[in-house]
Amino acid sequence: MKAVETSMLSFMQQPKQQFVIPVYQRTYKWTRLNCKQLLDDIIRVSKFENKTHFIGSIVYLTDEYYQATKLNQLSIIDGQQRITTVSLLLLAMSNYLKEDLNKFDTTSDELFNEYLINNTYKNKYGNDYIKLKLTKHDKDIYSKLIKSDIINDCTHNIYSNYKYFYETIKRESIDIDKLYDGIAKLMIVDVSLVRTQDDPQLIFESLNSTGVKLTQADLIRNYLLMDLKIEFQSRIYNDFWFEIENKLKENKEELSEFIRDYLTIKHERIPKKTEVYSEFKKYFTDNFSHLENDIEKLIKELYIYSTIYEKIIKKQENNAKINQYFKDFYELDVKVVYPLLLKLYFDYETKLINQDELLHILSLIESCIIRRIICSAPTNSLSKIFLNLIKNIKITNYIDSAEKILMSREGNQRFPRDKEFENEFILKDIYNLNPSNRKFILSKIENFGSKEILNIDEFTIEHIMPQSTNLSDKWVSALGSDWKQVHSKYLHTIGNLSLTRYNSEMGNKFFTEKRDIAGGYKDSSCWLNKGLRNLDTWNECEIVKRAKSLIDKSIEIWPTPKIKDSKSDYNVILDFEDDWKGKKPKYFTFMDEKHPIKDITNLYLEIINIIYNFDPEVFIDIVNDELITNKRMFSVNSNDFHGNSPQLADTNFFINTNFNSDAKKTNLLALINKIGFNEDDFVIYL
Repeated sequence: MKAVETSMLSFMQQPKQQFVIPVYQRTYKWTRLNCKQLLDDIIRVSKFENKTHFIGSIVYLTDEYYQATKLNQLSIIDGQQRITTVSLLLLAMSNYLKEDLNKFDTTSDELFNEYLINNTYKNKYGNDYIKLKLTKHDKDIYSKLIKSDIINDCTHNIYSNYKYFYETIKRESIDIDKLYDGIAKLMIVDVSLVRTQDDPQLIFESLNSTGVKLTQADLIRNYLLMDLKIEFQSRIYNDFWFEIENKLKENKEELSEFIRDYLTIKHERIPKKTEVYSEFKKYFTDNFSHLENDIEKLIKELYIYSTIYEKIIKKQENNAKINQYFKDFYELDVKVVYPLLLKLYFDYETKLINQDELLHILSLIESCIIRRIICSAPTNSLSKIFLNLIKNIKITNYIDSAEKILMSREGNQRFPRDKEFENEFILKDIYNLNPSNRKFILSKIENFGSKEILNIDEFTIEHIMPQSTNLSDKWVSALGSDWKQVHSKYLHTIGNLSLTRYNSEMGNKFFTEKRDIAGGYKDSSCWLNKGLRNLDTWNECEIVKRAKSLIDKSIEIWPTPKIKDSKSDYNVILDFEDDWKGKKPKYFTFMDEKHPIKDITNLYLEIINIIYNFDPEVFIDIVNDELITNKRMFSVNSNDFHGNSPQLADTNFFINTNFNSDAKKTNLLALINKIGFNEDDFVIYL
């Protein structure tokens, strides 16, 4: 085995060589997202004179001796996706150059003859003059592209990615000479195996062995520090990065989570956990250079934010009132609030807001969380609510803007108003909530306004009306003729729950017995039992009366914003959770590209076309999926649908637009989920 560092172009330029993808290898699978990342990396590295970009290893099997009269066929074991993608990019560049021969120093023939074909042997080896020989599924399309033949299967991944490169170069007028320089800086490890001497399977397994996988934070650290001068690298690592790691070392993912939350603030979108590294690279290239001053500036800022983050997650703020909220959010287990807390606390530390403003907003956030729990609003909407605050809160008018933002959201992102909160709370099954939520709600109601804080961990939850359906005659008589219905309806609700240390002694006893036993309601130190001391019976009326009293206190604990309802000021983003009826979107973004639109139908068609262009092969499979066919979204016959039925790109499919706005939303969600995107990848602006 021989392994040497070389450039991708030097490897591809070798004469009389053919790169053969063995039949057992998987077919070409890179999507447009992978192509975009590669193109971005190439453009980025082209801007630096002495910088290269490593893209991995190319491992291949060759014969120790081969005849001089024949092509040397390299059997590619690892690296076919990169070779194929770079070949498609070079072909797109070559074809683009044919449109204007005098614009660039690089020529179409240079790219085509040096890297894509064995030009000297074109007539000698038939189709084998093409340097890249793919497997059956991909070979025909690639061969037609090389020969400029007519291609009928426009959905094929090979053609789709070639088309992406060609259209991007043309649309953005990319400088081919600079792009060529960037490709020349792509570095690989060239690993050659000799058929008679090496075991390719063993080597392949070693290259792809499991081992300890690098975290997203590890990749970011290496990205920032690897290419620096030793002295500077050591100082930056020891003074800052090591300290960041030391603060956030509870588990190996904690540092990655911190950087993800930091990026959420800076990029104003939530990166996927698996894409923190790639999102960080994009943030870095958009805002910084690899000069030492920029590197130091960024890592110092990360250090400052990590100090704040540590106080939040470890609940170590010196101010007891602020720290209590950090404890509360920890108990509620709402980690999606951390990016917002990081922003708020940073603004507090840098004197942009004062203590009272911070406490007020923390109170509103907690209110929003608790009210949504009681009103059964979906928890997965919280991240969008908090992101909306991060994006739109105004430094000059912090509280008013925060209140307007919270009160502007509708549907699944709503801040439940008092009436809804009260109606839901009366009949909410509090006992069977998530145990941490149940404990938190009861603890807050119990201890609100008291200087003597009761640790409810020392108590158990008491059902005043017992859980058993085998009730005594006294209980049946007290509850009335509809006792079974009353028991079922109110058993686990707030009106029937209390706290005690004497649960086993109380058991299924009647109310007055529970009240009067030693340690019963009369003797209890719990505020929750205070209203029970002077009652002589327990029935539906008393349960509802007590519930309303506790709800009045809960509204005081978890208030609504003081500002009047605002339905328009901050409702600028249209989510897939919203009601789309009557909405007028202006544009949407996908992969940082802005797409102007006129209305919901235009939005519908644009997103469908984006999903198709991302991976045409997979899209066609999705169209034939039972879930999609049942929706009657597409047909090969335009007459199958009423009204206008636009054709889908260059396919024979027509798109049914005869749906109302919410049906269009549902259809898009189905497609987005099937293709593997997230609805948050599409940000729609009104």
